[in-house]
Amino acid sequence: MALLMPGCQKPMEETPDLIVLHSGRMRGNAYPLALQHLSPLQHYPYLAGYVKKVRAEAAKTGTPVLLVDLGDSLEGSFASYATGGANMVTLFNELGYDAIILGNLDNRVSPELLTQLQPKVLNPFEDLDGAPATAGSHFAVTLTKNQLPIYLLANFYGNVSPEEFPERFPTRFGNTPLPVRPLRDYSTVLAALGPRHPGSVSLMSWMKFEPEGESTPSFVQELSALGINAVLAQRVYGSHVRDVWSDRALYDWKPPISENILRNNGGFVLARLDLKRDGAGWKVLDQKLLPMTANTAPADEEIVARLAQFTDTIAQSDELLFDLPHPVPEAEILQTYVTALTHVAGTQAVIYSRESIRSPWPAGNLRASDVFNSLPWTNPLIQLALTPQQLEAVRKNPSLRIWMAPLPTEPSADAPVVVTTSQYFATLLATQLQLSPDELKPSAYSSEYDYLVNYLKNPSAGEIPAHLPAGWSGDSFE
Repeated sequence: MALLMPGCQKPMEETPDLIVLHSGRMRGNAYPLALQHLSPLQHYPYLAGYVKKVRAEAAKTGTPVLLVDLGDSLEGSFASYATGGANMVTLFNELGYDAIILGNLDNRVSPELLTQLQPKVLNPFEDLDGAPATAGSHFAVTLTKNQLPIYLLANFYGNVSPEEFPERFPTRFGNTPLPVRPLRDYSTVLAALGPRHPGSVSLMSWMKFEPEGESTPSFVQELSALGINAVLAQRVYGSHVRDVWSDRALYDWKPPISENILRNNGGFVLARLDLKRDGAGWKVLDQKLLPMTANTAPADEEIVARLAQFTDTIAQSDELLFDLPHPVPEAEILQTYVTALTHVAGTQAVIYSRESIRSPWPAGNLRASDVFNSLPWTNPLIQLALTPQQLEAVRKNPSLRIWMAPLPTEPSADAPVVVTTSQYFATLLATQLQLSPDELKPSAYSSEYDYLVNYLKNPSAGEIPAHLPAGWSGDSFE
């Protein structure tokens, strides 16, 4: 038996040479726990606890741990709006993130906010001069973890052209008023980082990773030729399609692809990728998605205490607007929203979408946070002048709707009509109608949310839902 014992021993598990942890699509969801009623599912205490746990275990073997966020995390919640993004800056700084990639929903993040972030900030969009679309961000960075050189690049939507899906690409980004485009020239970006060190690892973040897309295989081959060792993927599909792949064959791709962060997960999951040197390259030892709950790691009370400092700021911003005797469905809110926009000075038409409202208002106290949560975006309001001919072209767009004030019986074909809409739809119109950037004029209101809240607080707005002015006509709100 003594002779047989050595043969019965389990083989030792390989120790990774790099552990990559990546979050994403958190949408600003980090609330003080005293305000948990505003967003019940708060996962950041367990996220912080798991990161500490992994770092402590990795320290025993000297394994470096890379912590990155793949984007759409700085903005999107009432908490991030009320604090100006300081809640997420605090979270990323306190957890010691190494890098943050900006996503398309981070397109309004200011350069001033980036200066407060300790991690490096990467941007997958460039301006017309070929520079990162937000001052203070980078296309790629070199990081060093435990003497291991790590090259990290940012990507948005593989090599898909914005002309193929214009509604999925931002046309403006950061501090530039000019159009932007997705970064595609990665060979030049890598060359600017200098010669890669032997034994280093090169990673690319890939937002909107869609493995069945026709262009995906060719882009993966291009990445392999560029020496990318692994892809950190964030796939964002529509709400009716699964957000995590089930095809195990994707694990064998070259370069390998990490597990995906779920759509609008609010920090619920963290992806982990364990890499091991394999000759001149790297191989995957393990990859998985981990739920950030008490079953995965104990809550980190330090981060809970740090986020508690924003309790008063958020609570004071969440002012009481109305006492609603009954729930207000989305169609009625949409009518109120369009009505509000008709009161913007000079407005002759309102362009919107049936997706402009995303959630109903519950009966009882209607607060500012309820209004914020019902809007999918918090974009500035934009005014632009369109001819009746251009408006007719917009009517053919299946995703957009128009309400119009009474116009002259026989308007001239080139007589301008002043349209009020959100910046998001204005950029879609600019693409569809080939408008120049200077034709999109910001209104006096910094965001549609601010304007709608102020409108609802105005006694002249009437009951909820408010009624459209006499003579206005357009699509049904049903």
